[in-house]
Amino acid sequence: MSVYPEAGMRDFVLPDMAAIRAEAATVDTRAVLGAGVDDVGASRAAVALALWSDRSIGTAELQALAEERCAAREPRLHTFVPLYTTNHCDSECKMCSMRKGNARMERKFSGRNEIIEQMEILYRHEGVRGIGFLTGEYEDKYTRLSTAFRIGWAMRTALDMGFERIYFNIGSMEPDEIAVLGEWIQRDEPVTMCVFQETYDRESYRRFMGKTSVGVPKADYDRRVVSFDRWLDAGYRYVNPGVLVGLHDDLDAELVALVAHGDHLRARGAVVDLSVPRMRPAMSSRDSTRVNDDDYLRMMAVIAFVCPEQRLVLTTREPQEFQDRAIGMAGVISPGSPDVAPYRADSQARNEETTSQFLVADLRRPRHILGRIEAGGTPVGHFANPSVGAAVIPIG
Repeated sequence: MSVYPEAGMRDFVLPDMAAIRAEAATVDTRAVLGAGVDDVGASRAAVALALWSDRSIGTAELQALAEERCAAREPRLHTFVPLYTTNHCDSECKMCSMRKGNARMERKFSGRNEIIEQMEILYRHEGVRGIGFLTGEYEDKYTRLSTAFRIGWAMRTALDMGFERIYFNIGSMEPDEIAVLGEWIQRDEPVTMCVFQETYDRESYRRFMGKTSVGVPKADYDRRVVSFDRWLDAGYRYVNPGVLVGLHDDLDAELVALVAHGDHLRARGAVVDLSVPRMRPAMSSRDSTRVNDDDYLRMMAVIAFVCPEQRLVLTTREPQEFQDRAIGMAGVISPGSPDVAPYRADSQARNEETTSQFLVADLRRPRHILGRIEAGGTPVGHFANPSVGAAVIPIG
C-alpha cells in the first residue's frame, strides 16, 4: 500500500520558466549572499537563476561561499563506486554508446559470480563501502521486472557483505518494478534511486532519446520524470536526479528545472543528491562537452550554495585537475569506470571504448583518488583506506 494515498497528485511538475524568470528578476542577489537563500521570499529555483545570471558576482566568489556552506555537512564527503553489470540496452539515446542500434558495441552481461567478485575487489582492495549498480533500460515488462529482481539481489548481497551505502540506476521504474526490487531491501536502508532526466527540455529530450516510446523505453519522458515520486510513494527516501550538462543548450532552464526537482523531492521528505555530469566522448560522440570550465563551476557553485543539504556528485568523468577545483563543493565523490565488470585487484580498471558507456578522464584506482583526498585532511565517508602515502589535496 502506498505511504501517500494521494500518489499521483504530488508528482513533480516542470516549473514555468517565464514565471521563474520574472521571480528571479525581483531577487536581490547580494542580500541572498548575506542573509541566506530561504530568507528572501523567493523559490530556490528563482534564487538559483538570479545568482547564475548576475555576472557582477564572480564565479570564484560564488564558489567560496558555496564551499563555506558545504563545510558544515557531516560527513563533508562520502563515496560510492559504480559497477556496470551489463551494457545491454533497449533504448536509442544518441549520445550513449550502449544504445541498442550500436553494432560496434561488444555486449556483456555479468552473472552472479562475476558481480560478487567485483564487489569483493571493491571492498577488499579498494576499501570502498559505497557501491552503485547500473544496467540499461528495457522495453518488455518481463525484462524490466527481472532486472529489478537481479539488482535487488545485488543490493542485498552488497549490504550483507558490509557495504554501507547503495546506489542503483536501471532506468525509469513503475510501481510493480519497485515492489519487486523492494523485496530485497528495507525502506530505511541507505539505498538511493538514480534516474537522470538528462535534459528537462522536452524537445531536446525527443531529439536525443527518441520521438516515440514504442520500443524505445527511455523515450518516455513522463514515466522517467515521475520515477522518484513512485519511489517515495512506496516509502523509500533516497534519490539522485541529474542532468547531462551540455546536452541542451539552455543552461538557465536546466539549472532551474534541476533545482526545482530537487526541492520538490526534499519537500516530500527525500534525502537528495544532485548530479550534473558533463558529456564525455563515446562511440556516439567525439565531443567532450560544449560547456566550459567556468560555466560548469558556476553551475555547481550555484547549486551547492542554494541547496547545501543536497549533495552534488562529482565523478571521474572530469580530469584530476578539475576535480581538485570542484571537490570543495561536492558532497559525493564517485571514482570508477563505466565498463562492465571493469575492476581488477592488481591494476587500474578497464575502460574500453567497445564495451563502455563512455570514456572517463581519470582512471586512477578508487583507493588512490580517495586516499589522496583523505591525505589532504578531509575524511571520506564509506571508505576504509587500504593504502598510505598518497599525495595531498586540500579541500576548502
